[in-house]
Amino acid sequence: MLKKLSLRARLTLLSTLLTTSMAVLLTCFFMFNADRIFVKDLPIIFTAPDSDVALTFKAAEPSAALVDSKTLDQESETDPSYNNIDIVVTLTQATRQFNLWGIAGLCLITLLGGAAAWLMAGKALKPVRELSSAIEKVSDNDLSLHVETTEREDEISQLGKSFNTMMDKVNSSFERQKRFSANAAHELKTPLATIQVGLDVLELDEKPTQEQMEWALTVTKANTERMIELVENLFTLSSDKECDMNDIIDIQDVFTRIVDELAAQINSRHLQVTMQISDDIKLKGNAVMLYRALFNLVENAIKYNIENGTILITAIEEGAKIKVSVSDSGIGINDEDMQHIFEPFYRADQSRSRLMGGSGLGLSLVNDIIKKHDAEIDVDSQPNRGTVFTVMFKKQTDD
Repeated sequence: MLKKLSLRARLTLLSTLLTTSMAVLLTCFFMFNADRIFVKDLPIIFTAPDSDVALTFKAAEPSAALVDSKTLDQESETDPSYNNIDIVVTLTQATRQFNLWGIAGLCLITLLGGAAAWLMAGKALKPVRELSSAIEKVSDNDLSLHVETTEREDEISQLGKSFNTMMDKVNSSFERQKRFSANAAHELKTPLATIQVGLDVLELDEKPTQEQMEWALTVTKANTERMIELVENLFTLSSDKECDMNDIIDIQDVFTRIVDELAAQINSRHLQVTMQISDDIKLKGNAVMLYRALFNLVENAIKYNIENGTILITAIEEGAKIKVSVSDSGIGINDEDMQHIFEPFYRADQSRSRLMGGSGLGLSLVNDIIKKHDAEIDVDSQPNRGTVFTVMFKKQTDD
């Protein structure tokens, strides 16, 4: 039954019951003491006018009960001394009147207490009703809704602030998802459109030349590979399945293979790569995923470097951690872009990234892989002075 009542009604009922209980106890206490002090324990002295004998008794004693109202009326006509007995009747009536007023006061206090509890509960629960109304208005089209909060540090105000914080996080998450979907569609549309252009060129001529066919084939192959890479990256980012994290990875070997694989790009830009890796540094994790993450860091250092620039790769032990860093002497990242670089499809330099074939998923993929290995990644960069990516891994311990 109580579960069907509103919170305001339940608070009012509880307050009313508490007020009524206290009022009943106080009323009973005063009625008991008034009856005992003013009636039962009050001495009544009766003295006849023609007698020197004084009769003293209490209202509760049998002596008082011997005189009924009829006898009192008859005797008072012949003997005025009996008029003093009216004191007993007057006290009894006063007691009854006091009790009636006490009960009436009890009812009045209960009603006033219930009304006051109802109003106070309504005022106290107003922010809760506003919060409930705001929650009902939330839709997937508008997640920017907030509730007004006060400067008070009570529970209800804290609830409103927590709701606003939650809505900010949900709205931010939805905005990222919307940008992700839009960017993914755009990234897939671009190579498809390029392939379509190549096919349209071949259709223009009834007998396309060998050069035209080779060009169309090259364009189709390059854009197909780009789409395959994009889909693989998207799959890796969205995959929540558990990966084998028991591979023992030699950092020196990993970076050596990465530099060899990227040698053509390094040489084309005349970059100098230096590796300073301590002996016998090993990590425990997924070899394929870690290779991909570190590969992306080195590839970024090449793409956004300057001609004749430098790349420094280091790996050292620092207490219970292994610090791996990749630094370059490139164009750097400004403060505005710094907070977004790990978001999918985000590009600090849109035109330059597209020119270099970047999809904006490289660092997002790195961040995801690093987190799966329970590691931390940090970036320090200054425009036109270079960038340093630092990853802190937990040191491998012997089982």
